[in-house]
Amino acid sequence: MKHDSIFHSSSNWRLNLLALGFVGALATPGQAQESNAKSLTLQEAVSRAVAHNPNVDQAQAEMDAATERKRGAWSNIGPRVSAQYQEAYFQDQQLANLGPNGPTILLRDDVTKTGSLTVSQTITGLYAAVQYGRFSGLQADLSYEGLRQAKRDTGFQAAEGFLNAYQAQEQDDITAASLNAVKRQYEDALAIQRVGRLSQGDVLKFQLALSQVESRAAQARATRQLAFATLGLIIQAEQGEEFALEKNLPKLEEESTDIQKGIEQALAQRPEAKRAEIAADLADYNKDLAYAQFIPTINVFKKWDKNFGEVTGLGGEKDSSYYGISLQWDIWSNGSSVFAVREAIDSKKKAEAIKSSATDGIKLDVIQAWQNFQAAKQSLKFAQTGVAQAEEAYRIDQTRFKNGQISATDLILSESAKSTAQGNRVAAETQYLLWHFRLQRSIGKELPQAQAAS
Repeated sequence: MKHDSIFHSSSNWRLNLLALGFVGALATPGQAQESNAKSLTLQEAVSRAVAHNPNVDQAQAEMDAATERKRGAWSNIGPRVSAQYQEAYFQDQQLANLGPNGPTILLRDDVTKTGSLTVSQTITGLYAAVQYGRFSGLQADLSYEGLRQAKRDTGFQAAEGFLNAYQAQEQDDITAASLNAVKRQYEDALAIQRVGRLSQGDVLKFQLALSQVESRAAQARATRQLAFATLGLIIQAEQGEEFALEKNLPKLEEESTDIQKGIEQALAQRPEAKRAEIAADLADYNKDLAYAQFIPTINVFKKWDKNFGEVTGLGGEKDSSYYGISLQWDIWSNGSSVFAVREAIDSKKKAEAIKSSATDGIKLDVIQAWQNFQAAKQSLKFAQTGVAQAEEAYRIDQTRFKNGQISATDLILSESAKSTAQGNRVAAETQYLLWHFRLQRSIGKELPQAQAAS
């Protein structure tokens, strides 16, 4: 029976992970009980990963920045107050003489000090400012969905990492038990040979079987070590931290959602769908902002001026104030505004296409997860039945071999079949839970959910 493998490794990953030291409780199955390794459950692994993952921290920072950007955008709607101060130095004063006997009038001092305070409020610009505020609000919503997606991805990645490590742990234990069984078979074969009841050829068969199982055991230990190291990285374990996985996998609650309801739920809840929808709305606002470039800018203002220097003799005042209206209209921009509108229209078409593609991808994801979950459920039933049959067959073959009714090859094959059946059951259990979680993720669950085994 074949099962989809959940092991993904490479030489570089192996070297990098082992160098980080997340291998404390992995040496042999027996050492896990003797060490101070902490028991780690699947839910604890998920919680630790979500709490400490750098991708989640990055998404959180992006959302916080988008929130501040939204506040800044809406603050542009209100009035603006600006202050200006100018102090200028000239080579000398400018004076005017009113005749030979007339007074001398100061036209400009050698130092001028002026200041002003202006309060302005945009009128036509309010449209663009409001649109930009809404645009920034959607960007904040988009970053929030990004944070949700980062947490979901991390949580389900942690669940798969846990199952990966659990499968490796159980396969290592099964291989170790198989190695012990083959060792006993070899020792029994030597004893039977000494009394003349077994040929040298049969003893060599047991010896060959022992070598093959020892090789598989070494590979199983390496796979287990790599799987635990990967899980350690996912949950951000400290260097040298030891942990042992809880032996019982969580008990599953039966998923009652059919495919159609699952698709509807996924489209309503998955962050990928919401992000695609928000992106399409952002394209709309971006188009509105492009059109806003054709609207003239009209502001109303009130200004206060103050002269901090000497008053000139031609009617200058210490203080003055006035109000009015200002208009600015860029009547020609060499076509850049038109091109910006065209770009916004094309961006809107692109966003709608991405939204449609995301919807199709989500539907296919739900269907795939549901079908694979149903297949995994059936595979688990067959695997459980196969273990019971293989264990009983091996028990019978042990007795038959001791009575000389079967050959050494038959006993070796029987033990191998038992170990294979046990490995298939572990693979089927992890695949069943794996596709259960993938189904949850496909229909929009925030984090993996499963009851603890009783």
